[in-house]
Amino acid sequence: FGIGAQRGIGGARCGSTAATAIVYKKDGKKFLLSANIGDSMVLKKGKEGLVYMSTEHVPDNEEERKRIEMYNPNPKLPLVRYVEKTWRVGGLLALSRAFGDAYLKPSLEDEGIGYQDSDYMSGFGLIARPDVAVDEIAPTDEWMLVASDGLFETEVRGGGGGLEPAQIDEIVSSMKGQSPAEISKKLASAAQQAGSTDDVTVIFVPLQ
Repeated sequence: FGIGAQRGIGGARCGSTAATAIVYKKDGKKFLLSANIGDSMVLKKGKEGLVYMSTEHVPDNEEERKRIEMYNPNPKLPLVRYVEKTWRVGGLLALSRAFGDAYLKPSLEDEGIGYQDSDYMSGFGLIARPDVAVDEIAPTDEWMLVASDGLFETEVRGGGGGLEPAQIDEIVSSMKGQSPAEISKKLASAAQQAGSTDDVTVIFVPLQ
């Protein structure tokens, strides 16, 4: 299961985020492998409630800011700047990892290739390296969804309304017995009605 969310119109300023989830069996047990780049996310409902299985790669995240500034050759001129009520890479992009957006990436770097062997870097610190996690699926795990950031409430970064996790859970619970496609469509529609102004792509997946 995977989704992508594209930005821009061609060239170096065109970019995308992605989230992927793979359910597989090993030694009689069922596992969930989740991976993401950017702010597309994997959300799981289980005994412990709603849990994000992916890491949001945004400059709001202090660890991401530290990663970027660690390779800044000129600390007096920060690579991550607070612009229009949110942190932005190069003062422009409210993401710290993404496909594309080559104008913010290190020079002469291929997608996904890092710069850990250097003591400084060119560009603005944007990379395309995903975070990957593997977790065993418990009998109490009910469902997961893979979604672009437009589903979620991200007003702090200019994404508009969207849905809080509790609202997502309420909608899913009210649609028991309906197909994954119907639930996905309802969630996307509800996010737009709540004021989301970003791309809304949703894949709902039952886990039992």
